[in-house]
Amino acid sequence: MITLGNTETIAFKIHEMEKQFIVMDIIVNSVNISYQDNSYYAFPLVKNIKKEIELITNGEFHLNKSLINTPLNKLHNIFYETETGVYDSSSERDNFLFYDLSTNKSLFYVYQEDECLMFFGKFFDGNNTITSKIKKSEFLATLLKLLHTVEPYATPWNI
Repeated sequence: MITLGNTETIAFKIHEMEKQFIVMDIIVNSVNISYQDNSYYAFPLVKNIKKEIELITNGEFHLNKSLINTPLNKLHNIFYETETGVYDSSSERDNFLFYDLSTNKSLFYVYQEDECLMFFGKFFDGNNTITSKIKKSEFLATLLKLLHTVEPYATPWNI
């Protein structure tokens, strides 16, 4: 087993890597958010990791001033129900820690506080908010390690 990152913030525990297939747990604040299905097709996994690296590298995620100090449970509902206007410098919001549609059992969003990212999310079938604060540079470094670890197993599907 390979663990990339810190399980107390955000980590990826890789159990198995085979051609085009990765078995991996995504851990947020010591909670396995992939407990229902931790099997990923490598090609979409790599594609979505690259997308997230680009978003983190190029994006600023400061909350719109009207949302500062909003409780995270309520903020999650606002992000879920609103597609625009949650960030100060961007009109869009994205679901983070989303790597393969078939395994997605939760919605996680992010906002930025100085040099840190605050991840917050819920399972589709739950009401408890799971949160984690991590330095932007640390999360980006973890994603880059994950990409380099799983990318050799990804080849495009034959259609």
